[in-house]
Amino acid sequence: MSGLPFVGEARSITFNPGSVSLAARFEAATGDGVRIGVIDSGRDPRWEEPRIRPGIGLVAPRGFALSRSLDDGDRIGHGTSCADLILRLAPGARIYPIKVFHRRLETSIEVLVEAIRWAVAQGLHLINLSLGTHQARALRPLYEACEFAHQEGVIVVSAFRHWGGTARGASYPAVFDHVIGVEAGPWDQEFAVRQGHAVECVVRGRCRARCLDGVMRTRTGSSFAAPQVTAFVARLLEAHPGVDLDRIRRLLAEVADTSLSIGDG
Repeated sequence: MSGLPFVGEARSITFNPGSVSLAARFEAATGDGVRIGVIDSGRDPRWEEPRIRPGIGLVAPRGFALSRSLDDGDRIGHGTSCADLILRLAPGARIYPIKVFHRRLETSIEVLVEAIRWAVAQGLHLINLSLGTHQARALRPLYEACEFAHQEGVIVVSAFRHWGGTARGASYPAVFDHVIGVEAGPWDQEFAVRQGHAVECVVRGRCRARCLDGVMRTRTGSSFAAPQVTAFVARLLEAHPGVDLDRIRRLLAEVADTSLSIGDG
C-alpha cells in the first residue's frame, strides 16, 4: 500500500508496485517551485521562515472594509497553522500570506473576492481557503472570482465549513465545480476522494500545527484538513507540471486509492 507522510513525526512510506510511476514521482516531490496563496489571517511575524514570502493585508484593522497594506501579520494564529501544515507536507513550496482576517475569523465578500484576484494577479499556482460561508449573497461574487482563477489556471482548494457541528446549507466556495472541496473526517480517517461528490476530498481533521507562540498544538476541523490537500496538490503540480484541474482531480483519486493516511503527530 502507499502512504503519504504524516503531519507530525516522520514515518516510512511504501507504495503499491502497480502504481510505481505516480507513486515515485509523488514521493520525490516536495512542491518545489509551487507558489501558494494562503487566504487567511496572515503569518506569525516572529516566525523566521524564508519559505513564507511577503504577502499583503486586505482588511482594515477595524471592521471588514477592503484596505490594502503591507501588514500580513497574524493576530489569531489560524493562518500561521495553515501555512505550517502546508510546508510540512510540501516543504519545497513557497507561501504568500493574503490576510483577510484581523482579530477574528470574519471578513467581507468584497475582501475575499479581492484576495482571490490578487493571488491570480501575482501568478500564484494554488490558493488555500480554510474558510467558507453559507450566505446566499456570497454565491455569485465568490463563484465568479473562483471561475476567474480557474480560467487563469490557478487551482483553488477550500474547506467545507460546518455550522454548529452540522452542515447548514451549502458551503461556498467548497461546493463550486471549479474548486477542490475538503471536509474533515474522523480522527482515524484516511485520505479519500469521493468522485462526483460536491465536496470531493475527506481527510483527517485532527493534526498538530504551529501556533503564534511557536508551540505545536492539536488543531481540528476542516480548516486544517484543507491545507493538507493543498500540500498534496502542490506535490502533484511539481510531479506533473502544467496539468489542469481535471487532471489534478484524477491524480488525487489515484493517490487516494492507495489508502493514504495522515496522523496527528
